[in-house]
Amino acid sequence: MVEAASKGLIAARLLGVLLSLAVLGSLLAATASAQPEGARIKQFVLDRSTSQAGGHPDIHLEFELGTRIDPFIPDSCFCNVAKDILGEFPAGFIGNPHAVPTCSAALFTQNQCPIDSQVGVSEPYVMLNDEGQLGVSPLPLYNLVPLPGQAGLIAFTAPIVNFPVYTILSARTGSDYGLNGEVKGVPSYLPLRVFNQTIWGVPPAPVHDELRAKSTGIPGQEKLGNPSNSPEKPYLSNPTSCVGPLTVRLTTTAYDRGVHTATYPWSSTSGCDQLNFNPSQSLNPTTEAADSASGLDVDLKVPQSDSPNTPSDSEIKGVTVTLPEGFSINSSAADGKTSCSDVQARFGTEEEAKCPEFSKVGTLSINSWALPGPIPGALYLGEPLPGNRYRVFITADGYATHVKIPGSAYPDPGTGQLTVKFENLPQSPLTEFTMHFFGSERGLMATPNKCGTYPVFSEFEPWANGLANQTSTQFFKITSGPNGQSCPGDKRPFAPGFKAAGASNGAGAHSPFTINITRKDGDQTLSTIGVHTPRGFTATLKGIPYCPDSVLDAIANSSYSGIAELNNPKCPAASQVGTSVAGAGAGSKPLYAPGKVYLTGPYKGAPLSFAVVTPAVSGPYDLGNVVNRAAVNVDPTTAEVTATSDPLPQIIEGIPLRVKSVLINLDRKDFTLNPTNCNPFSVTGILTGDQGGKAEPSSHFQVANCDTLDYEPKLVTKLTGGTKRGGHPALKATLTQDPSGEANSAKAVVALPHSEFLDQSNIRTICTRVQFAADKCPTASIYGHARAITPLLDQPVEGPVYLRSSSNLLPDLVASLKGPASQPIEVDVVGRIDSFNEGIRTTFESLPDTPVEKFVLTMQGGKKGLLVNSTNICKGTHRVQAKLTGQNGADASQNPELQAPCKGKARKKKAAAKKKRAAERAANKTRRAR
Repeated sequence: MVEAASKGLIAARLLGVLLSLAVLGSLLAATASAQPEGARIKQFVLDRSTSQAGGHPDIHLEFELGTRIDPFIPDSCFCNVAKDILGEFPAGFIGNPHAVPTCSAALFTQNQCPIDSQVGVSEPYVMLNDEGQLGVSPLPLYNLVPLPGQAGLIAFTAPIVNFPVYTILSARTGSDYGLNGEVKGVPSYLPLRVFNQTIWGVPPAPVHDELRAKSTGIPGQEKLGNPSNSPEKPYLSNPTSCVGPLTVRLTTTAYDRGVHTATYPWSSTSGCDQLNFNPSQSLNPTTEAADSASGLDVDLKVPQSDSPNTPSDSEIKGVTVTLPEGFSINSSAADGKTSCSDVQARFGTEEEAKCPEFSKVGTLSINSWALPGPIPGALYLGEPLPGNRYRVFITADGYATHVKIPGSAYPDPGTGQLTVKFENLPQSPLTEFTMHFFGSERGLMATPNKCGTYPVFSEFEPWANGLANQTSTQFFKITSGPNGQSCPGDKRPFAPGFKAAGASNGAGAHSPFTINITRKDGDQTLSTIGVHTPRGFTATLKGIPYCPDSVLDAIANSSYSGIAELNNPKCPAASQVGTSVAGAGAGSKPLYAPGKVYLTGPYKGAPLSFAVVTPAVSGPYDLGNVVNRAAVNVDPTTAEVTATSDPLPQIIEGIPLRVKSVLINLDRKDFTLNPTNCNPFSVTGILTGDQGGKAEPSSHFQVANCDTLDYEPKLVTKLTGGTKRGGHPALKATLTQDPSGEANSAKAVVALPHSEFLDQSNIRTICTRVQFAADKCPTASIYGHARAITPLLDQPVEGPVYLRSSSNLLPDLVASLKGPASQPIEVDVVGRIDSFNEGIRTTFESLPDTPVEKFVLTMQGGKKGLLVNSTNICKGTHRVQAKLTGQNGADASQNPELQAPCKGKARKKKAAAKKKRAAERAANKTRRAR
């Protein structure tokens, strides 16, 4: 930029001289055919004293303009006289106005500029009439103090009329940062015809003493032949890139707005291999703590020689920095940020960047030997582009110079290792970039997760194409753990926090349920999350559709954006059962990304699953969506639930997540259901870390007011088939209960009357425990069927009843219940068989704390029947002894009649007895009421 300014100064000076009352110019001859003379560039020539790359040439400029005016004829047309003149020098040509003392505006207007502020001479010729012209002796060209908003300013004073001609220098910050010099408002009454100008490469050099002027206060009457009092420093420098030929462009705009342009070849520079190029860079995080949010301090230095006798050092064209693995972009850095678009950055214009304040991520200062001092600036997040997501813009403004440089960061998609590139930097003598990326708790970067010394590799590309790239390696240290802790070892600790609680603790009530898992900086990151719920904690799945696997695949597809999912979720709204919040990023201010929890179907052998969908959107960055499935297994004996997630992603699009917390809130109305048992339980986390760490933290869980729950189940037993002694009847036992507001059953002991006993000769075969666990019981081990209807599921669970080997004298009776393919939940109801009061007793010791509306157990009869009558069951009344206990400890023991298919007198006799007992119960109830 400074370089551009210097070039602009040079151009401007040329133009200024050219104006002589008019202009600093350019080079090239142009021929015109039959068009008006005015402002047409008839001849244009520019000579340099050296073409050495980085050399400091004297420049001699000469051009001739056509004009059509006679100042001595009244009403003569001034239309075709040059009004504005613009000179555009090749990129890389530098003028350094700060290498030479300046002349103040006050001294210049008094024609009292110091000798040392002279940078060359001008010889303008103006048109007197169509045949003649007026010339002047060489006029001193001075380096003036630029006005605010100007990069540089050079000027001379036209004699006779004592008219100052100013050339404003600027840089082409909208394109190649080359130097422009522009003169505006050339007096029309002094039409410029021919212009000669020489600008000195090293103004203080003694070789220029002959033309160095001492002011007398009268323009055109300066005394020549004066030595300089300033040290010799270069004012002009050739490009340090050996390419070409290039061109210089001269443009005139006449008073009639006609525009004429001419170019002149700028011969190729040479000798790039003779230049020096020794950049260096230091880069350090703002903290030495591991696994912490961090800023970044960068200092890039590009030495530039100011010797008048040697070429300038090569300018820097590109920088590539590879940061150490583990030092990455902080996943929370963009939270609350916006980005700066190319339009807002004003790329392609000469204007100052106007990036949003919330896209700002740092500050910087740029120094150049072509500027009087450093210019301040800022670092902004650039708007993501396809294939170039992580961009950063450098902007700096000062001395009419507007630097706007885009850079890009490229994280390794697997490791997050970061490579930062700034390419095609301006051909300007930028001597130092000092950059500070913000730190604090939401720093742009995150440090490695363990202590050590880390290398930073830098590669610097010169503009001098004859020189090789330079490389350097610098190191920084991580010396402590986060938050003042000691350094973590090779295997970091793993002690996650874990909390689980319901919104209310009412027994048997629906209540939202929340799980919160946290991780400290310095610990292993979370890999998988498992949760084991207490007995009796369950959920009502009835009426909830699944989010289909095909939809989840579409959400996880990289072509589907997180913004789209946020605005219009793909999963059916009816399948949502909760919400989630994932916290990610180093430091105490992680990014909290909201998500949704959906009910999904069987997964990885589990009967159902949850899908947590989290749009990965932070600030201006949309990284798609994270879909994590959790397989939900139900213990077949206790109905306890264990949900286990897939491995959590550790890195997305090159950004290590450093997950800090996971919050799951199952808050669908009437979804999660509390136990009806008020004993103290716990919710257990089953957690793993990225380095193999394991933890099983627990959270106390206990419901209340179980004693307020009713417990009124009703058991009905019925025999079918043979009724005589020796007959083998079938048995059907039906247990019904109102599932709302009642305790669930905990234990059931059912003893048949001594009229029924076990016929061991009909035991065909018994399923072993190994066979049962493998779901390979022989068909001959099936002796019945069971069916349970629960308000939790859309369909009943049902299945065969087996005799299974047991540690007791008799085999166990096991009802293996299973839901349909869409909800293949398995529950095994295990009963221990023994002899009681000369009959058969089955004890269901530990029933799941699950609401059941109706349970039907049917045992085979006939040749396959296990029961045999010890008497004619139609003679007399036979009762079942049932001791039923609720999960709240309530007793609902009863002695239902063992119903039988009796006929004739026996049937009538049993019906009369039943009627009599009913009447007695009613009378007793009336007496109690009184």
